Amino acid sequence: MKEIHFEDKIYQVSFAAMPDTLKERLSEEELKQYLSLLEQVQIKPRAIYKEIKTFCKEYPDVPEVINLLTFAHIQNHRIVEAEQLIEQTFLKYPEYLFARINYADQCIRKKKLAKVPEIFPTLDLEKLYPGKTTYHTSEFRGFLIMATYYQMALKNRELALHYFAAVKNLEPDNPSVIYLEKKLFNQSLLSRFLQRVKVKS
Repeated sequence: MKEIHFEDKIYQVSFAAMPDTLKERLSEEELKQYLSLLEQVQIKPRAIYKEIKTFCKEYPDVPEVINLLTFAHIQNHRIVEAEQLIEQTFLKYPEYLFARINYADQCIRKKKLAKVPEIFPTLDLEKLYPGKTTYHTSEFRGFLIMATYYQMALKNRELALHYFAAVKNLEPDNPSVIYLEKKLFNQSLLSRFLQRVKVKS
């Protein structure tokens, strides 16, 4: 468990946090299988892909399981399937945090920025999920990364740095955070260069 101080609030971020809804919908054995598949898809996505698709057919109404399938699609470069599932999941489970993050990220990538405030009426997690005090690290990381990209797309550099600093503090060695850092600071250098060129011309 890690305590994160962010925007005058304290969040408990855990590697072990498990949504109660998942515990309610899956038996102990099914939960073990889900966690095993989640681990394996990160190591050997191609080998485990078929097994994940079979597992997901059995639990089409469990958003966490659908999210696992989305991740498996991405890991196997099945982007069209992933993009379709991302939108479908948000439409079916608009309150599910990963559904929000994934769909907002998709809209940012497709330059449909006007849709993001519909997905996230606020970027204050406490207001979005009152009473929720503990987040899984992947939830909190995903939210902060999405928020950074969103502010970058809006050209709000200070706010982008604000969200980036929080995710860098949370998981500095995570590959997604390292990639984001390169994008954020390369974009800054490019922006300064173009500004200098504009001034000279």
